[in-house]
Amino acid sequence: MPAKPIAPSDELATLDTADLARVTGGAGDDLSAMLPIMMMMMRNRSAGAPAAPPPAAAVPPWQPTITVDGVPQQLTQSSTGSFTTTSG
Repeated sequence: MPAKPIAPSDELATLDTADLARVTGGAGDDLSAMLPIMMMMMRNRSAGAPAAPPPAAAVPPWQPTITVDGVPQQLTQSSTGSFTTTSG
């Protein structure tokens, strides 16, 4: 391309459209070169989350222990949550 004379003004020199057909590279090529790397990173990130731990085993409700002279007594739970013993 022959050099155009630079005019003493603040305007930038313009290029012919035919010259732009041979332009390669630039920011688009830089980003597209990174695309495979970014896709591999994303694939590894979402490859598999660790499985959720199994739910904890159910804990049996607390039951009081009543002994009379070292002998355990039979307890009955009422609907209000209190316990009673059977005297006999």
